[in-house]
Amino acid sequence: MITLGNTETIAFKIHEMEKPFIVMDIIVNSVNISYQDNNYYAFPLVNNIKKEIELITDGEFHLNKSLINKPLSKLHHIFYETETGVYDSNSERTNFLFYDLSTNKSLFYVYQEDECLIFFGKFFDSNNTITSRIKKSEFLATLLKLLHTVESYATPRNI
Repeated sequence: MITLGNTETIAFKIHEMEKPFIVMDIIVNSVNISYQDNNYYAFPLVNNIKKEIELITDGEFHLNKSLINKPLSKLHHIFYETETGVYDSNSERTNFLFYDLSTNKSLFYVYQEDECLIFFGKFFDSNNTITSRIKKSEFLATLLKLLHTVESYATPRNI
């Protein structure tokens, strides 16, 4: 097993890698958010990791001032229900830690405070909010390590 990241913030525990699947747990604040299905198709996994790296690298996720003191459970509802206006600098928000539609059992968003990203999410069948605070640079480094580790499994088999 390979663990990338810190299980107390955000980590990826890779159990198996065999084309075209990656068996991996995604851990957020010591909670396995992929406990129901941790078999990822390598191709969408790699594409979505790349997308997330690009979003985090290029994006600023500072909350709109009207949302700064909202509880995270209410903020999650606002992110889910609102079309625009959650961030100061842009209106696009996305589901983070989403790597393969078939395994997605939770909905996580992110906002930025100084150099840290605050991830907050819920399982689809629960009202409990799971949160994690991690330095933006640390999360990017973890994603880059994950990409480097799994990228070759997304290539087609040689016949």
